[in-house]
Amino acid sequence: MWSRARYHRAVVAPALVIGGSMGMMLTMRNDPLNDVAMSEPEEASKMREFSLEEVKSSKRKILVIYKNDVFDITSFVNAHPGGKDKIMLAKGSFVEPYWSYYPQHTNNKYVVDSVLKPMKIGTLKESDRDSAPPAPNPYVSDPVRSHSLRIITPTPCNAETTSEGLENWLTDSDDFYVRNHGPVPLASEKDSWSINLFSSPLKVSEIKSLAKSGKLSEISVTATMQCGGNRRGYYRKKANGTQWGHGAISNARWKGVRVRDLMEHLDVKEEGKWFNALSEDGTLVSIPRHKVEDVNGDVILAYEMNGEDIPRDHGYPVRLVVPGYVGVRNVKWVKKVWFGEEVSSMWQTGLAYKILPTDVDSKKVEKVDLSKYKGMMEMPVTSVIRKAVVGKDGVLRCEGFAWSGGGRGIHRVDISVDGGSSWHCVDLKEGKDQPPHKAWAWTFWEAEVDVKDINVEEVVVKAVDVAGNSQPSEGKDIWNVRGLGNNSWHYKRIDREDDWDNSRFG
Repeated sequence: MWSRARYHRAVVAPALVIGGSMGMMLTMRNDPLNDVAMSEPEEASKMREFSLEEVKSSKRKILVIYKNDVFDITSFVNAHPGGKDKIMLAKGSFVEPYWSYYPQHTNNKYVVDSVLKPMKIGTLKESDRDSAPPAPNPYVSDPVRSHSLRIITPTPCNAETTSEGLENWLTDSDDFYVRNHGPVPLASEKDSWSINLFSSPLKVSEIKSLAKSGKLSEISVTATMQCGGNRRGYYRKKANGTQWGHGAISNARWKGVRVRDLMEHLDVKEEGKWFNALSEDGTLVSIPRHKVEDVNGDVILAYEMNGEDIPRDHGYPVRLVVPGYVGVRNVKWVKKVWFGEEVSSMWQTGLAYKILPTDVDSKKVEKVDLSKYKGMMEMPVTSVIRKAVVGKDGVLRCEGFAWSGGGRGIHRVDISVDGGSSWHCVDLKEGKDQPPHKAWAWTFWEAEVDVKDINVEEVVVKAVDVAGNSQPSEGKDIWNVRGLGNNSWHYKRIDREDDWDNSRFG
């Protein structure tokens, strides 16, 4: 009998680096990365039987087993987004336990028929066909999600905030977008959760006691988080990964203690240019040390979200909040933090969160030296139209939000009803008066345009932040093989007042 803990050690940990990266490569039928050149399928006459020992001990070829068939993935490993060293962990073994962790492999017929099948070289001997380890459901204890979310993939859960959820400046916790790389950890009670802080283990209860006693300052930070792949699905040229609309962004008030204050309290002497964080689910990332040490950086270990305990989907009991940075750097279920060299992981040094040049397509990506490109940190300026309705009076009423990473506030937002030939400046609302260099939250906006004498079908928006950064007009200018950082102009079909109740955003 496999316990959950044993499963996590034996399957989940390696699956996080194998299934996660492999999943990114294999999820969507039309994703560019799926065009990686594969070896031609062996002719039926060349198929042979392999013993389990032969598969395990193969030196020249990298073999794996799926449904008792044997596959040579040697030509695939160098194109693996997480790196060859990660996928090599699956060498000589059955893939089913890993794929139970990332069921998009088996749920997508294309993965097996068009990607894996061409690499088949034989079958497993009948005497070894009962050797596969059990593949329990690692998602059985995942939390129940709100019906208000738009579920893109149920396991692991990736769900975006809908139009209704984006209506409030502070996003309700139940409506906050969900981005998970695997099952949600079953955390112990909040107060007993221990974190290795610069080699000093502290429980959450101890951190809160230090704050209440005045030895640490407890602060609240209102910050918008956005997945690096938000609006990936809007690229005209398909890009690999979860096909987000524009709802992989939300805003919340986070409460906790500054990491820099913890450093002073613990008299941290560790050296290194990078601040590293490890999650209970294996996520491993780095951010520049100066972001943590900056008095205005507001990097906190948060234990509350919108005045309540952080929900499990969002990091219960402790989440690292790095305002102004891409969502993946805001590590959930924090177990360890330290200073040192930049970590090597699929989230940091792998392809997953690196924006490559637009000319690097699926045929070129395996030859790219990823070390030449930095991982995503601060996010670019972006804006979205949440609602656009023409009333019976012929007035177009629009509302939406704009946001820029790095604490850069929004200077101006413009909308156009003629495809960008002319523009109308909108009124900035909540979020417009945030402190300079600490505008961590989005800015809401509203606009009214008289269109009764114009035949308009859609409206487009663009924003400029206080540093003068603006949005590109078309996604083709910023397309990248991973579909990251799409901040091109956002278009929305205009609804009429009579049919608004039946309309959907996007």
